[in-house]
Amino acid sequence: MVSDVQAAVSATRRVKEVLSKDGTRLWVEEFGLGIDAPLVVFSHGWACQGRFWRPQIEHFAKSNRVVVYDQRGHGWSDRGRTAFTSAALGDDLEAVLRAVVTPPHKALVVGHSMGGMSVMAWADGHPDSVTELARGAVLASTGPSELVSKSTLIGSRPSLRAHLERAFGAGLAVAGPEMPNSALTRRFVKYGTMGRHAPVDVVAECCAIVLECPPSVRAGWGGVLATIDVGAGLDALTVPTTVAVGEADKLTPQAHSIVIAERLQQRGWLHETVTIQHVGHMINLEAPREFNDAVGRLDAATPR
Repeated sequence: MVSDVQAAVSATRRVKEVLSKDGTRLWVEEFGLGIDAPLVVFSHGWACQGRFWRPQIEHFAKSNRVVVYDQRGHGWSDRGRTAFTSAALGDDLEAVLRAVVTPPHKALVVGHSMGGMSVMAWADGHPDSVTELARGAVLASTGPSELVSKSTLIGSRPSLRAHLERAFGAGLAVAGPEMPNSALTRRFVKYGTMGRHAPVDVVAECCAIVLECPPSVRAGWGGVLATIDVGAGLDALTVPTTVAVGEADKLTPQAHSIVIAERLQQRGWLHETVTIQHVGHMINLEAPREFNDAVGRLDAATPR
């Protein structure tokens, strides 16, 4: 049964296509209020799509103009004609922001996981756009580099750790078969992306999204993530920034957020660090109230 909130959000949905720098077509959706309302742009992570932000769309569309987009290869966006790269993540976000920001208003840019890496890649590749187009940023459940070596998904004796890291990194780039939405698959997804006490319906929603990603796309971006380094973008992210992480995140554990927060703090751009206890990687789905509150605090604190 569709809730009143979901019905209201659906009624305000607007769809557009945006061309990235290399001509790749990106699928963009807008919800909520019109162009004079405070703008929040959400960038999703690996193997997800725009509807990953459902709890945030429902919450912020009541008072904001909300924009979500499908990363290239995901959802309804094209894959493009070239290999996936971290630079393309930044170029795609630049294209979306150029298409939706209406001066003098600016966007609060929220990135989760690979979406957070998109924000860092964008700042690195388009430093002049940061203060022109953004009023703040949220880096959630993400890391700038060393994703394989810092992951806690692979725990073992030190003597075996290096071998498992190499296998894990190589495995990210393997397409593999389509995965059925089964009880076993849901257990696997929950273990990797959520805390022990994640509700059954949240696990089911996450699986329904992740399992729609084509194996070839998952592998293509997995190969990029295995060696990605977008740390230079932190020095170009010259807007107030919130860093958020789940305490039980195995994919991008707190070690990444500590590094990110320290670098932002050194340069005076850290707004706050938010750690949500007992929550895993899919922080916005598993703890939507706490996550929305953190985004809302930055939204309220930055000139619109």
